[in-house]
Amino acid sequence: MTSPGALLRSAAFASLFAVAAVVGRLTVVDGTAVNLVWPAAGVGALWLLLQHGRRTAWLDCLLLVGVVVAVDLATGTGPVVAVGLAGVNLGQALLVGWLYRRLGTPGRPGPLLLDMRDLTALLLAAGFASTAGAVAGTAVLHLAGGGGSPLGLLVWQARNGAAVLVVVALGLRVRQLLLQRRGVTHPQLLPFSPPRGWRVLELGLAVAASVLGNVAVFLWMPGYPIAFPLFALTAWVALRFDTGLTALRTTVVSLVAVLFTLHGHGPFAAVDDVLARAGIVQAYVAIGAALGLALAVNRDERLVLVRRLREAAAHSEERHRQVRVLAEATRAVLLADDPRQVVCAAVREAVGADGVYLLEPDGEGRLVSTAVAGLDVPPLSFRLDEPATVTARVFLKGVPHYATDVGEEPGVSTALVEHLGLVSAAWQPALLADDRAVALIGVLWRTRVEEFCDTTRSVLTVLGGEAARAIERGNLLEQLARAADRDQLTGLANRRRWDELSTVEVSRAQRNRLPLTFLLLDLDHFKVFNDTRGHQAGDVLLQEFARAAAGCLRDGDLIARWGGEEFAVALPDCSDAEAREVAERIIAAVPGGQTATVGVAQWVRGETVADTLARADAALYEGKHAGRARAVLAGQPLPV
Repeated sequence: MTSPGALLRSAAFASLFAVAAVVGRLTVVDGTAVNLVWPAAGVGALWLLLQHGRRTAWLDCLLLVGVVVAVDLATGTGPVVAVGLAGVNLGQALLVGWLYRRLGTPGRPGPLLLDMRDLTALLLAAGFASTAGAVAGTAVLHLAGGGGSPLGLLVWQARNGAAVLVVVALGLRVRQLLLQRRGVTHPQLLPFSPPRGWRVLELGLAVAASVLGNVAVFLWMPGYPIAFPLFALTAWVALRFDTGLTALRTTVVSLVAVLFTLHGHGPFAAVDDVLARAGIVQAYVAIGAALGLALAVNRDERLVLVRRLREAAAHSEERHRQVRVLAEATRAVLLADDPRQVVCAAVREAVGADGVYLLEPDGEGRLVSTAVAGLDVPPLSFRLDEPATVTARVFLKGVPHYATDVGEEPGVSTALVEHLGLVSAAWQPALLADDRAVALIGVLWRTRVEEFCDTTRSVLTVLGGEAARAIERGNLLEQLARAADRDQLTGLANRRRWDELSTVEVSRAQRNRLPLTFLLLDLDHFKVFNDTRGHQAGDVLLQEFARAAAGCLRDGDLIARWGGEEFAVALPDCSDAEAREVAERIIAAVPGGQTATVGVAQWVRGETVADTLARADAALYEGKHAGRARAVLAGQPLPV
């Protein structure tokens, strides 16, 4: 169904075409059926060219024919001739559109006049179509008994060709301006830039020179054939100002030349034969229009080329900067103890983001933020079992996602967007070689990023891969470090780690003059338990006891597996009396109905760790001999 807007557009074109047709019919040469001007040829060609492919195309053709028939009948033309000339006008307009579409540059958002190929297509379309129309129109007049002559055919061809060239060029430039106002972009579509500063003065001088030049040629010196200097003014405007202004000036100058000539003024009025006079002035209009448009379009092409060269240089510079950032980031990630913050900072610098954050699984079904750069992003947490969120979806699928308008993106936290003032965002999974995501990089912009170019996507992909490898490598190193310092069965510090940290505690106690007490714990009858229930049950008992004993300690206390079923504990800032209470809590927490014996020894200044542990070991054996299941202070037994 045709929309009201489309019908209104067709009606507007029909009204403009009717005015142009009436103007043309008012310039019929006495004694002939030839119009000296026919602006309707240009309006009709522009009409059908712009309406091509629309639902109203058939209606536009009917309206064009109807307007021509109505105007011709109203001005005294016979019905047969009126219908024939209507068909000629329709065929000419359709031929202009068909040739322009075939010969012009493809891949455009509709017909435009942007380069020399477009202008060449317009010149050829205007030339071929107007010639065909002149031949067909002359034939119609001849068959209808209205006469027709070779000179009349040339006038017909010149007037229609000039009208098509001038009107279509101006119409296409107006369409370009309208497209730009609607936000349509194209690589060759130069934005309209009104003159500013000194260029306003220059434009004023060019307008004044054009007015004075035309007045001089067509009024003050009518007897001198000096119209050609006006082409210099055409070249001035075409080379210095917007092509749309050039097309507008060409239209105005063409109207001036035709109107003055029709009223017997100017250098062309000296030609006695009115048809020859009309043909010459139309040729003058066509040559001036072709010259001005050729210079202006060529200027546009040069400007487009300069813009592309500048964009290419800027792109190359940006790529160089990003490669440098990538190289530095790769080196920094390899050397960093914690690569997470380094990755966030590198991503932010490489893509010019306002903020970057890194999310990693916490092992409990959530993604949590582990590093932030730039914006003051609050701690983030997303459930992985909620695929409706962009974060969970990107991480689970391992496919990057980009949002130009993050406020309109489903699955994004509206509160976070409003809090940080975000406009655009990107989510890049950190993938390993097997396409397994180990983290997610979030990139945030407070200004609109219209297009996420291939460069940005490549940088994020590379840094995502570096982040994945760095995090995986860090996790492996952490696991290796933990394995070197931890007992594999219980997860407690091993003997080597105990030796390092217990010495540190002695140094701290000596420096701060605070008490330090050591415990030696031994599970009672563990060998019997192991032999009767099996080694697997024995391992479970050791693991459960390790967890129970650790649960009885403070954050700053140290517990380690001493060896076999023995465990060592260091209690900083704790006297032997307080330590005994801790030992009793541990004994009470022994799992599986088993018991433990504890030797307690407070470090004395001047002793080594080995000396104090020897006293604790002696107390432990005192407890064993005294019946087990008790805590014994070095030197005296303490019943439980």
